[in-house]
Amino acid sequence: VMSDSSDEEDEDIAHAAQSDGAELSDKDKAKAKELIATKKKESEAIKERIREAKNGGTLESAWKLECDVIYADALLVRSLIQLFMNSYLKGGINLRKAWGCYYALMQTVEKDAGKSVPEELRLNIMCGTGTFYTYTSLAPGSLMKLLSAIGFISDKELGEQYLTEVFKSNSIRAPYAALVLCTYYLFLPTGLGNVDDTLSKAKVVLDAMNARFPDNTHFLGYLNFYHRKRGEVKEAVQAIVRANANAEKAKDGSPLLLRYLYADTLYMNLQFEDAKQKYIEVLDSIVKEKVTFGYTGQVVMNLAACYMMTGDDATAMQWLKKVGSMYNPKSKQDANSPKFSAKVVSEPRLLPLLGVYMLYINRDLAHMHGDHVDHLRKELFRVCEGRDMSPPEVTGMFQLFHGVMYKAAGQKDEAVAEWQKTVSNEKKLSSDSMVLPYTYYEMGELEFRRGNHALAKTLLEKGSQLKGDGHETLANRYSIALKQIKRAMKEAK
Repeated sequence: VMSDSSDEEDEDIAHAAQSDGAELSDKDKAKAKELIATKKKESEAIKERIREAKNGGTLESAWKLECDVIYADALLVRSLIQLFMNSYLKGGINLRKAWGCYYALMQTVEKDAGKSVPEELRLNIMCGTGTFYTYTSLAPGSLMKLLSAIGFISDKELGEQYLTEVFKSNSIRAPYAALVLCTYYLFLPTGLGNVDDTLSKAKVVLDAMNARFPDNTHFLGYLNFYHRKRGEVKEAVQAIVRANANAEKAKDGSPLLLRYLYADTLYMNLQFEDAKQKYIEVLDSIVKEKVTFGYTGQVVMNLAACYMMTGDDATAMQWLKKVGSMYNPKSKQDANSPKFSAKVVSEPRLLPLLGVYMLYINRDLAHMHGDHVDHLRKELFRVCEGRDMSPPEVTGMFQLFHGVMYKAAGQKDEAVAEWQKTVSNEKKLSSDSMVLPYTYYEMGELEFRRGNHALAKTLLEKGSQLKGDGHETLANRYSIALKQIKRAMKEAK
């Protein structure tokens, strides 16, 4: 809450009122005394810093350090904006400059044996440096060689350590460090790693931040993702409802991305009619506001899936035909939307599988379990009943999804049996089939978790060589998984 006057004005008013003999309420008197006392304390602190500077103290060096931190922060923000606007050269140059500033500042902090660097500045520097250390560690090996050549350094453990210290400090940078950690724990690929480990770390951060900022849309949004990855769909819905309601209080209302996530969460909860209305609202906003959205094609496909799941195949096909003209060609997240929608349009017998396909491609299906999986299986059988599922691609996709549901329910042998049916019909599937690459990945991942590393490696190597539908996310998952398997096999020797 902001007052209409500054602290200086309030202090002057308090002094004037006292000198004029004006009657002040007890509350005003207390406020006047508090302001005067605070002002005296700040004045004494400034005088002390000036005395230290005259005696060879650290005022000047601390001031310069603070300016350097502000400059590094400005460069980082500027570079990110340029990168988001596809200005990769300028963005890359400024990103390198920002890293150079943070690294030099961190060297100053590490050499500061006398602890002369103010604590708040030290934490600011650790936050920036930790962010770079963490994210550069996730770059592919070939890219990291290039990044190293131009001065970037990768250190995931140290980066996480720095960010965790800042997060726990309750300083001005604590929320920012918490956001970076949540992004790292919740969104960046873990491959064959233990997702429960990263989720448990995310829970610590989210509990602390949502307690400190109970109505913060950002951390409520992250809480939604946490629950989705835990398969706790009802809790995920509750989190996104709170986040959206809080965002609606702002002048421009809830942002488009948050409303899209709201619809996606309802969809994961199999509330197809409610999700349909939310997707329509998102698309209406995109058209009305003439904005560019990175997930437009996926929104259209989800809307089509809602119509199909609620019994309106004709409208579902109409929307699928629009994906090619509505998707965002500059968005990597939207790159596969026109490919699959065109595939369904050319082979309408794939349409009954669209509802589960959207859950699978967004990784929501991988996190479902228990009664929720049983409910989804019933929905899949309901929409497929009486349909012609004979084409190899249709049959294979059904078996892929059915196997994933078995795996989610802990029925691993049944899952493998479903996928083996698909593999046995490999020659009948087209060269651009999405079914085989995903099936081999699922089988490889399952065998890895069973401890059959050699078999898992064979399956993943086979699947990674298949052309498939060119989905970049799947290619990245294969790359990460194969590295993890090779490392695990090497460590086991």
